Amino acid sequence: MVLRRYLSIISLLLFSLFIIFAFITPIEVNGTSETGDIVIILLIIASFLTAFFSQKGKLRIFALIVSSIPVLFLLGLILLPILYLLEH
Repeated sequence: MVLRRYLSIISLLLFSLFIIFAFITPIEVNGTSETGDIVIILLIIASFLTAFFSQKGKLRIFALIVSSIPVLFLLGLILLPILYLLEH
């Protein structure tokens, strides 16, 4: 597949969009950031999935490392309340 060659570059571009939308210019619509949160979560997931399915090589490894950091953070945010409830 010809597109697999460019998926790691696309993944890094999606990750850079995540950095821009999350930290540089936060998205706020009508005083709430629910839309911005959804966009940021979708960028995180899309960046990781494109890196995962990209062609093997050094750029894929770099894209997977870079995109897995926010995925692990997102999983931690999801699992932390669940583990807290199971503890009590």
